[in-house]
Amino acid sequence: GPDFGYVHREPLFEAVASLDSFGNVEVSPPVSVAGKEYPLGRILIGSSFPASAGRRMTRLVRDFLYAQRVQAPVELYSDWLAMGNINEFVTFVPTSDKKRFRMLLASPAACYRLFREKQKEGQGEATMFKGKGTQAGTHGDIFPAGWYSGTDTKRVTINKVLSNDILAQQNQYVQRCIDWNRDILKKELGLLEEDIIDLPALFKLDKQGKAIPYFPNMVTMINLARDLGIPKPFGPIADGECCLERRIRALLEPLGLRCCFLEDVASYHGSLGEVRCGTSVQRRPFAFKWWHFTP
Repeated sequence: GPDFGYVHREPLFEAVASLDSFGNVEVSPPVSVAGKEYPLGRILIGSSFPASAGRRMTRLVRDFLYAQRVQAPVELYSDWLAMGNINEFVTFVPTSDKKRFRMLLASPAACYRLFREKQKEGQGEATMFKGKGTQAGTHGDIFPAGWYSGTDTKRVTINKVLSNDILAQQNQYVQRCIDWNRDILKKELGLLEEDIIDLPALFKLDKQGKAIPYFPNMVTMINLARDLGIPKPFGPIADGECCLERRIRALLEPLGLRCCFLEDVASYHGSLGEVRCGTSVQRRPFAFKWWHFTP
């Protein structure tokens, strides 16, 4: 169509991997870092941990992105994830204040804090994963039996999650991985702690030691201006309401955002994705013309 184009890059000798998925390419909002302006934001891509021999985005694509100097890329650590895409732990939402945005990070620590709060309130037997799924129409719970090895999805309570030492150790590791990225993002995007919001999330390690979401990952939301399409987490029901959904609303609605929780377990989450993996949003382009900017 008019004023629309694309670039196709295909490696001749390298095999592509899940880090070449475009959930592994994000762009920050416009930022100013140490006196340097990035009016179109900065490209964010996931990679292996520095000095390790893990998975990386195909060099052909990496080189192409690094050539876009106006949006100078920031390389993050995402190889700890099974899919390895940065949109599994970071996203951005708009605000109307001076900063104009907030960065959202997945946070196992925030989830454990919330669950301990509910346990102290006497809600320890609140059950997760309640609801009817659509897979074959036979499962009473949204997750098929045995979806996570060693997990009885028919009766997962706050008490069971908090007493699971292996799950706790795995999420401590995940939190360290996310905290490493947090420090990089704060430095490379010029952010303060007040610019970051931690969203409750839990992960579980697969047989290869890579992280997969324990419940639908709310960070992988669809951002439609002030409306957010958020994967429905099917968290513990306390006082008749999912405590995860309530916490997300408490964090985001004061910013003028509207939260809509979308069921995506059968369609996407069961294949290690979320609703964002099968949708696209047509964005209004910046009035700012990047070719007028000297990096």
